[in-house]
Order: sequence, then structure tokens, then C-alpha cells
Amino acid sequence: MILGRVTQNALVRTLTASTGRLQGELVRAQAVVSSQKRIQTASDDPIGTALVNALRGESSRLQAVLENVGFGQAVLGTQDGALAEAGLILTRAREIAQQFSNDTVGIEARQAAAEEVAELERAMILLANTSISGRHVFGGLATGAAPFTAFDDPGFDPATAYTGPADPFTVLSAPGQEFRLTTPGDQIFTPALEALDDLRQTLAAGDSPDGTITALVAAGDRIAEERASVGGRWNRLNARDAEIRDGLVSVQTRRGSVEDADLARAISELTQIQYALQVTLTAGRALLGASVLDFLGP
Repeated sequence: MILGRVTQNALVRTLTASTGRLQGELVRAQAVVSSQKRIQTASDDPIGTALVNALRGESSRLQAVLENVGFGQAVLGTQDGALAEAGLILTRAREIAQQFSNDTVGIEARQAAAEEVAELERAMILLANTSISGRHVFGGLATGAAPFTAFDDPGFDPATAYTGPADPFTVLSAPGQEFRLTTPGDQIFTPALEALDDLRQTLAAGDSPDGTITALVAAGDRIAEERASVGGRWNRLNARDAEIRDGLVSVQTRRGSVEDADLARAISELTQIQYALQVTLTAGRALLGASVLDFLGP
């Protein structure tokens, strides 16, 4: 009778251990099928886990660089639009200078034209103070006060109107590689503001603006030069954007090859474990029932 008890206790321990092991495997198999991830814990594949963590870090780094590039593209696009308008302003100013250089034009007509040039000057300053998300694109992407003083401010002087940073703003386009996004605004707009102001004052005095045309042309060339530079930088960022996106796809593919489960195989394993557990439980009930009867019998 004692032997019967010992045998039954051993059988119970064996069945309990087998059932617990199969239930643990079932939980893991269900998690694999649900998440479609082969690695659930580091112990599943220590080497694979280390590689996945490294690839996650690489993905995060590339994503951060991609965000920098996207911000840079937005900044350069905003600059391009403002510079295009600035070029149109200078074109109109040259037309005025040429039109009112004619000796037949009277003083009053020139003085009236000076009012239009004043509006052009105001518009140019507004463009020079263009911002994106509160950051001045021609002021080193600084926030706060506009980099150029307003035309109607007391003591306005186009030569000293710029009060922004002297250094350009850069972003990381690759590890250890800085990419220039901005040019200090005085290098772009001061020649234009000085030429416009000279034209305005000349017309306001009733004089011929013939002598202002050269400066207006040079200012227009400077705006065009900067716009070409912006376009070149925008193209380089576009190329970098494509490179980073390709890199992200490669990293994600490599990570998936290590971490992702073969879904068909995972479902098959889950089914096998469910079947094995069911068989174990059924056999256990049968064996334990027979043992109990033997134990209770004569």
C-alpha cells in the first residue's frame, strides 16, 4: 500500500512538471503568434537580442538624422520662396529707376515714385524677417526679435538694420558631418536694402535715379546667387533624405530577419504544443484515475 502511494506521488509530480512545462511553452508560442516576433525575451536568443538592440539603436539614429534633414528641407524651401519674392522687388525697383531716369520726368513724379519704393523697402524687410515655426530663416534660425529693424523705426539705417547672429545655422546630415542651412541675413539683404534706400532718397529729392541702377543690379545678382546656393543645398538634402530612407529600410529588414517569426511555423508549433498538452492532460486523468482505483482496491 505504501508502494502504491509512492508510485502515485511520483506520477503526480511527473505529470505536474510536464503540464507546467507545456503550459509555459504554450504561453510563449501564443505570444510569438500574437506579436509575430520570434524573440520574446533575451534568453530566447542572447546573440539575436544583442543584434536587434544594436539595429534598434541604428534605426533611432537614422530617424533623428532624417528629422534634421526634413527640417532643413523646410527651412531651405521657405528661404527659396522669400528670395524669389525679393528678386521680384528688385526687378520692379530697377524698372522704376530706369523709368524715372528720363530727363523729361518732373520732380513731383519722382517724389511720388519714392513712395512706391518705400513700400518696396518695407516689403523687402518683411521678407528678410521671414520665419518658420517662430525661427527666423535669415537670422540664424534664432527665435525672438526679428533680425532686421523695421523701416519705420526711428533712426532706421539699411547698413546697420541687421541685428541677428553672425554665424550660420547648421544641422547634422550624417555622423560628424555638419550641413549649413542658413546664411547671415546681412550678407543677403543689406545690399538690397541700401540700394532701395538710395533709390528712395534720390527720388524723394526729385533727382534722377540713374546712378542707383548699378547697385540695384548688383543687389539683384546677390539675391539670385543666394537663391542658387539654397537650391544646391536643397538638392543635396534631398539626396541625403533618399540615402537615409534606404538605410532605414535596410536596417528594418535586417532587424526583421533576426527578430520576426515565421508565422506559418509559429502557428504549427502552437498547434503541436496545444495537442501535446491536451494529450498529457487526458493521459494524466486516465493514469491517476487507475492508480487511485488500484490503491483503493483489495
